[in-house]
Amino acid sequence: MGLNRNGEDRNGLDSYRQEIDSIDSQIISLLSKRQEVATLVGQIKKERGLELFDPAREEEIMRRLSIAGRGLLPKEAIRHIYSEIISASRAVQESLTVAYFGPEATFTHQAAISLFGLSASMRAAETIEEVFGLVEKGVCRQGVVPVENSYEGSVNMTLDMLYKYELKICAEILLRVRHHLLSKADDIRDIRTLYSHPMPIAQCRAWMRSNLPKTVTVKEVGSTSLAAKLAAEDPLSAAVGSALAAKTYDLKTLQENIEDHPDNVTRFLSIGKTSCDPTGKDKSSILFFLNHKPGALYNTLGLLAKNNINMTRIESRPMKIRNWEYLFLVDIEGHEKDDNVHEAIQEMQRTCPFVKRLGSYPAAGGPWD
Repeated sequence: MGLNRNGEDRNGLDSYRQEIDSIDSQIISLLSKRQEVATLVGQIKKERGLELFDPAREEEIMRRLSIAGRGLLPKEAIRHIYSEIISASRAVQESLTVAYFGPEATFTHQAAISLFGLSASMRAAETIEEVFGLVEKGVCRQGVVPVENSYEGSVNMTLDMLYKYELKICAEILLRVRHHLLSKADDIRDIRTLYSHPMPIAQCRAWMRSNLPKTVTVKEVGSTSLAAKLAAEDPLSAAVGSALAAKTYDLKTLQENIEDHPDNVTRFLSIGKTSCDPTGKDKSSILFFLNHKPGALYNTLGLLAKNNINMTRIESRPMKIRNWEYLFLVDIEGHEKDDNVHEAIQEMQRTCPFVKRLGSYPAAGGPWD
């Protein structure tokens, strides 16, 4: 009757496990076949001089499969699963090296993994400008940098580098900022020192005030990654960091999600040398400079409205080569190959002394956790 030593009937459980084993075998067979086809695609790309990273095609796959998914497989799970499947497919075509604003186990590193998967080769850079430089020199094919946070605002260095370097925005990703209390200790009451970057301290201040022992000394360090490294070396200390930092430095998570604002999101960009094809749901970023005359900004933004274009963001930055002169960066809905966007940019080029197309790329969906 299929009884185990305790006399319990295991036939139902065993039969389901056998069915899962059979499904797993089919999945592996199909994934192997997918890799074979991906290899052939890579050969054609190489012959035609096409870029290895094709965000438009990858976004098309993600959207199609998210619509096709049903039942107990949510869109978020599909996105995570296929991020790694696509990453593995790229790896058999050609090696992809991605620079990111480091060090290892920071949120930018996590964003790079979410965008390119674990099969990509990652290279940490000490500064945002180093990321741009590595991509410009061809040392890395793509670079990932933060551009804005929903609570802290814009990352000005990234905006300055977009002006300075002749690179394109190829993709964007929204990453939900989840801070955790990490330590080698077993209990919060054992902690004597807390290490963290100043920004996470500010973002977790209310939780820290309510939950940390008054005897804990808070020490600011240069990154969440360094904080995790220091906590790994001292069993009576802790760090505020990400799940990736916990895994990288073998730390226990004493408390999850200690951030004061759970809807805190950071937007990251991937930059490269090639343009992205339209997907039907895109964004474009444009940098421009205005003449010093009344109504100049109003008239320029009016060109977007006239062409029925929605502006999602506007930012100004000092030109630095001229006192009291400013560059403006706008993000708009649509691709520069769309007729209305193309027409608006052409009109801007006729009226503005300087216009730089920073790239059109697939619009990010919801934030990744």
